Amino acid sequence: MSIVVRQSKAILAIAIIAVIAAGSIAYYLVSSQRHRPVTITVCSAGSLRIPLDGIARVFHSKYGDNVRIKSAGSVQVVRSVTDLGERCDVVAVADYRLIPMFMVPKYAKWYVAFASNQIVLTFTDKSKYASWLEQHPNKWYVVLGMPGVRYGFSNPDMDPCGYRSVGVLALASLYYKNETILKEYVLSKISGAKARIINGTLHVYIPATFSIKGNIIIKPKEVDLVALLESGSLDYAFEYESIAKQHGLKYVKLPKQINLGDPSLDNVYGKVVVHILVGSSKEKSIVMKSIVYGVTIPKNAPHPEAALRFVELLLSNTGRKIFEDNGQPFLEHPVGYGNLPEGLLKYVVTASKG
Repeated sequence: MSIVVRQSKAILAIAIIAVIAAGSIAYYLVSSQRHRPVTITVCSAGSLRIPLDGIARVFHSKYGDNVRIKSAGSVQVVRSVTDLGERCDVVAVADYRLIPMFMVPKYAKWYVAFASNQIVLTFTDKSKYASWLEQHPNKWYVVLGMPGVRYGFSNPDMDPCGYRSVGVLALASLYYKNETILKEYVLSKISGAKARIINGTLHVYIPATFSIKGNIIIKPKEVDLVALLESGSLDYAFEYESIAKQHGLKYVKLPKQINLGDPSLDNVYGKVVVHILVGSSKEKSIVMKSIVYGVTIPKNAPHPEAALRFVELLLSNTGRKIFEDNGQPFLEHPVGYGNLPEGLLKYVVTASKG
């Protein structure tokens, strides 16, 4: 064999090796780029924090991506996106209606209603008259007015648990035929708060800015009240049942006609409308309705693909179990609204409008 032939074969072999090596390097670079972990930001209701933490751990284990959860009152959450330009990968709120109310269509194209809850009255062994209440749970509204009792709920202008607590007290006035419940525990405690009946429906108005007086404590979100209960600085707080279970609080279940936990009673709950942010350009009228949580991915999400994987996990049987293990039942069939991503269609039934 001539030297020229041997050299040609050697050059060909080197060229083949070079091509293979280049291909391997290119594949490695593409593969590394594709699987490079990201950190997504989930902006959520405070009452979703514990189950979302559980989902975040599974998400990290499964995909390698990290999750940063920022909790606030749900009205604050959606307004941080719409008013302040905050970029969230996922928005999860305690009232799914806030998404179409504030975000659709400019900031989001779709949303899913997925979990439920109910309002309860929480307390601890440190609470004044706790033993009396345990013996007379049907008189829960009486204990709030007993000497020295401090009670509270979250800010109605910032958090759905707040406007729902106001709604529960308004419904209690109707249910017990005792108008002093609303007057004594809401209207007399929040400056500028008013109520009136229009065409048989009770409307309650909460100003965009207000001060409080007397024995009431109002905090930005419902979970802010838990530490006050545990320390004895607060005797009673209106909370979601899931919060009570997650934190080991004692609680009284309220009648189903007022606790916002039964979808079959939405026509009863709808006899009360709570107006929030009254006097501002963001004023909203919220008809009381059974509690349903919602989730979406904003149009400007920094990591939309990872965000979609997170929502898929949330809506999967794994997410359902995490939520229900934390006392927060899923809807039997989550409902999707709007232009849903194809990957979510297997988890929801679709609705034509919100």
